[in-house]
Parts: sequence; C-alpha cells; structure tokens
Amino acid sequence: MLHSKPKRLMPRPNLPPGTLMVEPSARQPTVELMTFGHGTSTERPLKTPESIRSLELVEGQVAWVNIDGLGDLAILEAVAQRFGIHPLAMEDAADTVQRSKIDVYGDHSCIILPMPLLADRHFRTEQLALILGKTWIVTVQEETDGDCLDSLRRRIREHKGRIAGGSASYAAYAMVDAVIDAYFPLIERLEHRIEQLEDDVIFRTSGDDIVRIRHLKRDIATLRRAVWPLRDAVSAMLAADHVFPADDRLYMRDAYDHVTRVLDMLDNARSIAADLTDIYMAVTSNRMGEVTKVLTIIATIFMPLSFLAGLYGMNFDPERSPLNMPELNWYYGYPFALGLMAGTAILLLLFFRRRGWLGTNFLRVQSRRPAAARNRAHARGS
Repeated sequence: MLHSKPKRLMPRPNLPPGTLMVEPSARQPTVELMTFGHGTSTERPLKTPESIRSLELVEGQVAWVNIDGLGDLAILEAVAQRFGIHPLAMEDAADTVQRSKIDVYGDHSCIILPMPLLADRHFRTEQLALILGKTWIVTVQEETDGDCLDSLRRRIREHKGRIAGGSASYAAYAMVDAVIDAYFPLIERLEHRIEQLEDDVIFRTSGDDIVRIRHLKRDIATLRRAVWPLRDAVSAMLAADHVFPADDRLYMRDAYDHVTRVLDMLDNARSIAADLTDIYMAVTSNRMGEVTKVLTIIATIFMPLSFLAGLYGMNFDPERSPLNMPELNWYYGYPFALGLMAGTAILLLLFFRRRGWLGTNFLRVQSRRPAAARNRAHARGS
C-alpha cells in the first residue's frame, strides 16, 4: 500500500518570494560531499555551516553535495550562499509539495522530482530537488535514510561508467534516470497485487475484496499523479540545450522513453483495476443468483410435498363415507403417502434437470497472466 506523510499544501501568506523557511518538525539534516572525476573520488561529511561556506571546489572534478533533512535553516542558507543558488530555487527545494519541473536561473538550474521509496511492504514518494551548476550538484531530500541513488554512488566509488568522468550535466541526467527507473519495482509490486487480487475475486471472493480494490486504485492514482508531471519535466529538460549538452540530451531521450513506459504501465494497471470492480460485482451477482436458484428449486420441490402433507393431515372420517380418504384404512397407506411424496420430488428433479436448471456449469476461467504481467516482461526486456 502506498503511504505518504501529511504535507503543507498551501504556501505561507504574506511572505516575499524566495523566503527560505523550514518546518519546525522537519528532520535535522545530514550533509555529505562527494567529489569525483578523471578516475578519482572522495567522500566526507559537512557537519557545520562554516565547513560548507569554506568548501573549496577542485578543478576538473564535480562536487556533489547531498542534504538529507530540512530541519536546519542555517545549513540550507550556507549551501545557497556557497554555490550562489537563487533564492527561488532554494525555496522550491525546501518546499516539499512542488510539482515536477525544471527552472533555469542563469548559470544553474533547479530540477524537482518525485522520488519513489520502498519500505518493507509499503512504498511512498518523496521530493528530490536537484540543483545543477557547471561543476557542482546539490541534491536536497526530505528526510529519508536511503534513496534510489546508491547505484550511482557505487559506480562513482568504483570509477565505472561515464558518470565517473567528471561531467555534472551527465551526473544530473543519471540521477533523473535513476529516479525514473526506481518506479519499475513499485509497478511490479502493483502488478503482483493485481494478479493476486484478480484470482481472489474470481475464485475466492470475500467481503474485503472491494476494500482491497479501492486501496489498489488509490495507490495507482497516487503514483500516476507523481509520474504524470514528471514526463513534462523530462520533456522540458530535452529542450534545455543550454543546461544539457547535445551528448547528454541523447541519454535524456532514453529517460523520456522510460517515463513514458512507466505511464503506459500505470494506465494499463488502472484499466485492469477498474475492470476488477466490474468482475467483483459480476461474480458476486452470479453467486447470489446461484444461491437464489438453489433455494428456489428447494422451495419448489417442497411446495407439492407440503400440499400432500397438508392433505393427509386433514381430519376426515372414512367410516362416514367411502370417499373420505379411503387410503387411510389401507394396510400400506403410510408407505403409499411417503412413496407419493418421494415420487413427486423425483419427478420434479428430473423435470428441472431436463430443462437445464440443475447441474449448472459454473464459470471456468483458465489461469492466465494478465496484461499487466506481459507489460512487465516487456519492460524487463527493454
């Protein structure tokens, strides 16, 4: 199930644009510096605002400053001062309800991304602000202890791939692509839930299935709301030729293909989830109809039996008249009455079976992989 923590939904009134503020309950930040390029890399923490302001950039290397947590205004101000970050960019980084976008401020730009996170059986999204300069990158995260960028850090430490070559714009692309690719495991988990729920609805319908379908729809809608503006943001990055060089835009087109595929998979999952409601209602109605039919057949069989039982229960005296139920004086009168009832029931059952009302063939659904699973396999192959 997808969970998100309460967020401030409206900007604070009566404050000038670019005012940097933090939530009192926000987590205290941890700042990590990673420098890399030309086959070398170093890492160290930046624990005080003074260490941030005195940071010296190494020529020919990229400086990546990662901030986890938004609870210290002095840290954020020191980062903005050291790298000359525009107040509006820093305000967007600290305000965690931004829509995915890219804004350009002269020699640097600010990219806002919804970053998906997996935690046990739940997942959620968290804002990642990526501020890109010529030779430096500042990433600002809300409050997480982990993110989807660990693979990039590992490649930098091991000096593997183009990201270790010392290009800030390519490193920014790699971060955007890592965020987009992190949605695929979430969608796989959603598809697994859809498969399991589809089988449960058809073969093992229970009263809580409709609640599970509702939760599934809400999770898909939440993910789609996060990914939909992300596609527009990546499209804007493709057009930002003054931010990403031509070589990096080639890779950015691949990231655009990935986010488009994520949206297609979410649309397909949403369609299947919508069908699950109809399937649930149809299966429930079908089973209710079967139960009603069985009860109706039972009632129909017992109607003539009740008539016969009531007939032979009337108080007639056969000694008064030979027409007053002479079978009451028969030696086999009681077996005759029981046989008449049993024969009536058997004749009714044969009649019902001949008409096709008994021995109903229940809906047999062959086990198959839903369309979402096929799309997942296609996504892996791509």
